[in-house]
Amino acid sequence: MINICRWFYLGVYNIFTLIPRYLFIGIMCIIDPKRGRELTYKGKPIIPVIMISLTLTIYFICIFLSTRWYVQKLKINELTASILEATKILENEKAEEIDQTEYTPTDNDKYSNISFLNVDFTELLQKNSDTVAWIKVNNTNVNYSVVQADDNEYYLKHDFNKNSNFGGWVYGDYRDDFTYFGNNTILYGHNLINRTMFGSLIWCQKESWYTNEENQYIKISTPTSNTIWKIFSIYQIKPEVYYLKTYFETTEEHQEFLDTLKNRSIYNFNEELTTNDKILTLSTCSDDGTKRAVIHAKMVKAEYR
Repeated sequence: MINICRWFYLGVYNIFTLIPRYLFIGIMCIIDPKRGRELTYKGKPIIPVIMISLTLTIYFICIFLSTRWYVQKLKINELTASILEATKILENEKAEEIDQTEYTPTDNDKYSNISFLNVDFTELLQKNSDTVAWIKVNNTNVNYSVVQADDNEYYLKHDFNKNSNFGGWVYGDYRDDFTYFGNNTILYGHNLINRTMFGSLIWCQKESWYTNEENQYIKISTPTSNTIWKIFSIYQIKPEVYYLKTYFETTEEHQEFLDTLKNRSIYNFNEELTTNDKILTLSTCSDDGTKRAVIHAKMVKAEYR
């Protein structure tokens, strides 16, 4: 314990003394190179010593970060594969009879040829009771279980098994209701460089993707329902909270919200929106991390268990 305290205080001392000192020396050498060449350490020029030290430090930090990133990426890939293998997923040819006491989209019959995604949640709920849904987006890597915590922070840094992982998991906003679905059901996921989680949603901004009609449907299965959502807006925007609203004071405010989301789209999907529609929002970061890549869709078909 004495040695731990000793090295701790020595480390703190170095942070507040040596680092500022060498920072000052580096600035001085830039301003006055001649004086910098005269500085020595144990009879040797100090500049090469500083440069070698900084280079080695940066090198080892990069090795550590790269190794951690690679290991956690492997963990995410292995976990995803194991979940897919253990989960029974079916694409139905025909919808089951709908319980008319539940919400039914007005144009439900229009999309009768679009099959549902039907997931057995028995194994998923045993592994993680936070499981609330499964989402699939055509021609992307998005084919994941969805979890939900009491806040929007936990699954930013924890995977499906609740282990610490920088890649997090796909999760629903803590305000979401996955039984009845609200005005705006919001899902988040990291944009990872290997295109796992929501990283592949960046592909949806390509004209060849969003003009392909089969890509315009998002399928969600929950323990109580199967639903299909038709995309009506895709765009990038600076970080904001407006598109994450779930409650509206008036019908006018609600309609204005829907019109705003639709008008932001980089492509006109020709979808009519009313305040009776339930919408889905997928949110992730842009590749450079300075913006949000967003997809909005409205529920067009539903069946209930």
